[in-house]
Amino acid sequence: MKIRINYAYAYLGLFLVFSINLKGQESAQMKISDAAADNRVAAQMQAAETTAAELEVVTLAEPATWVSVSSLGERNLILRKIAPIPTPQAPLIVQTSAERTAFSAEQMRRFKEAQVSDTVQLRLSATVYGEDYTELTLSIEDEQFTIWSNLDYSYLPFLGDFQTDTRSYTYTGFNYRIDPEKEQTKAAWAKSRGYEYPSQWKEPPVRFTSKEPEYVIVTEDNRTVPPEVYRQLDDLMSFYLNRFDALKLASENAAKLQAAQERYDAANPKAPEDIVLNFTRVREAPK
Repeated sequence: MKIRINYAYAYLGLFLVFSINLKGQESAQMKISDAAADNRVAAQMQAAETTAAELEVVTLAEPATWVSVSSLGERNLILRKIAPIPTPQAPLIVQTSAERTAFSAEQMRRFKEAQVSDTVQLRLSATVYGEDYTELTLSIEDEQFTIWSNLDYSYLPFLGDFQTDTRSYTYTGFNYRIDPEKEQTKAAWAKSRGYEYPSQWKEPPVRFTSKEPEYVIVTEDNRTVPPEVYRQLDDLMSFYLNRFDALKLASENAAKLQAAQERYDAANPKAPEDIVLNFTRVREAPK
């Protein structure tokens, strides 16, 4: 099998500034302390408990014509049949022709921008080896392409949606991390018990030309790489490097919140609670 390697380079000095939508990660713009994480988790859990208690009151307030209780081990499933709920009729809204055509200048501008910007699904999985290399798998239609980069893509899960001048990207994918020290520990543990551990560690198929961020597309035989592959990779790398510090901060804050959640759960163990469900048939309201 012949391996053909296609090079493409993206240097830090040429990166463009793109807008970003981190899906509600505004809080990631500031570093949070352990104490702040504990306070945030405690407030969220208390709010959730209050909402759950209110929902239970509303649920049990409905008169039941039939009740079934099933054991689920440490908790029960309680099904309650209640009276039919009428479906409200939507009000009829009549618009005049003037109202239907009265678009503001801002609405027209956004409409025109939407026509120019293409929506692209960025389907990408990443395996990060230590902090040095990443193996990417990019899926475009029914084809997959393997890419190696000397950039640490550990923070891809916080990428969200992002835009360029002509495109809107929506990222979906998986992210894995292979730690060399953990791999060595696993291998030593396996050897001490008389068998060999198949290490998941990999090395890039080529040497990168410099310390600057770059990527290498590895293809089999004489497979042609479509221009779309380069375009998506260039847009991704440019945006990722431009927002690298913010994405790293979002990852660190998420780790602190996860640790705070674990501390809260350990300090506030909850007994299993019954599950109560109301059900009924739906009927239309009388006209």
